[in-house]
Amino acid sequence: MDVTVSELMANFMESPLVAWVKTFGPLASNCEDKLSMFMELVDGVFLHKIMTHIDPNPTNHRVNKQVNSDVNLRIQNLSTVTRHIRNYYQENLQQLVLMTLPNVLTIAKDPLSGKSMEEMKRLLLLLLGCAVQCERKEEIIERIKLLNIETQAAIVSHIQEVTHNQENVLDMQWLEVGELPPEDLDPLSRTMAFHLRKLIDERDECSELILELTQERDYLQSQQLTSSIGSSSADQSSQPALLPKEERQHISVELADTKAKLRRSRQELEEKTEQLIDARNELERLDAEMQKLKQENMQLLAEARSVRAYRDEVDALRERAGRVDRLETELARFKEKLHDVHFYKVRMEELREDNMTLLETKAMLEEQLGSARGRCDKLHELEKENLHLRSKLHDLEIDRDSDKKRQRSCSRRT
Repeated sequence: MDVTVSELMANFMESPLVAWVKTFGPLASNCEDKLSMFMELVDGVFLHKIMTHIDPNPTNHRVNKQVNSDVNLRIQNLSTVTRHIRNYYQENLQQLVLMTLPNVLTIAKDPLSGKSMEEMKRLLLLLLGCAVQCERKEEIIERIKLLNIETQAAIVSHIQEVTHNQENVLDMQWLEVGELPPEDLDPLSRTMAFHLRKLIDERDECSELILELTQERDYLQSQQLTSSIGSSSADQSSQPALLPKEERQHISVELADTKAKLRRSRQELEEKTEQLIDARNELERLDAEMQKLKQENMQLLAEARSVRAYRDEVDALRERAGRVDRLETELARFKEKLHDVHFYKVRMEELREDNMTLLETKAMLEEQLGSARGRCDKLHELEKENLHLRSKLHDLEIDRDSDKKRQRSCSRRT
């Protein structure tokens, strides 16, 4: 099903990228006409205003403010904006734009087409990548937060396309790092290989295009020379002396035109040749970097094998280290116990001496007890004897008293 231009334009003007662009100010003097707003984007003046807001100090990035639907002025403005974006990525952000840059010729010459809108979308995407990484990114992010949630989510997805996808924009800050970890080196090598293959394909396409243009130029030159010589000879034969001056002027004009075309073709050929040389130099540089990365990768693989070889030994040493810690703890505990044992040994010697003293005291006390028991036995015998004597004494006292009574009674009788 074919899509009309108005539907394509409506979809483009309602896209999240255009919604983000509108946060920098109204398009087409706040006019609601989508065509006028789109053409203001195509003219490049508003995009240059945004890029100037992102990078306030551009160098040699001036645009023509009054375009008036002039295709050449549009091309100049869009080329200026694209060059400014590319330089900002390389010089300020230390990043290299690997994705195909927007085709300004398609945008300027045929703006009302699906291809042109796709190119404009790519231009706005690169512009968004500059905005969210510039010094004023907090201000720009706050503007994005004012949009609705769906638009914010779509803009975040677009941001990730230019900040997290190494196939679109390559971060060159890794060149300042001495060594890269292996987990970062492998994806970087894959990315470099992919773009190296892409660059070689583009080089081959440019070479084929240069060859085709050269053959076409030679063919056109030969055809023009043949036609001019044939026409001049025919005219001279038919009218040998009528208009020789006009004929010479006509041939001179055609010759000048042919020379101008030849110069343009030669200039284009030189430009293509310079581009090819630059591409070849870039390819050689990338090839050298690739060889360097391969060598580093081989070294890393050798180191990884060494690491795997020593891993078991490291595990054994780690286990031994764990045992050493445990043994050191036990040794400290045993040292404390040894200190206690020494204390108890000294205490035992003291107690042994005390025991000997007590044994001697016991023997002495036993001797004293034996003597005391002997005296105690004698004491019992003496007590018995004493009791016996006391009973005798008592009997004697009774006898005495009875004798006294008898004496008294005898004395009374007498």
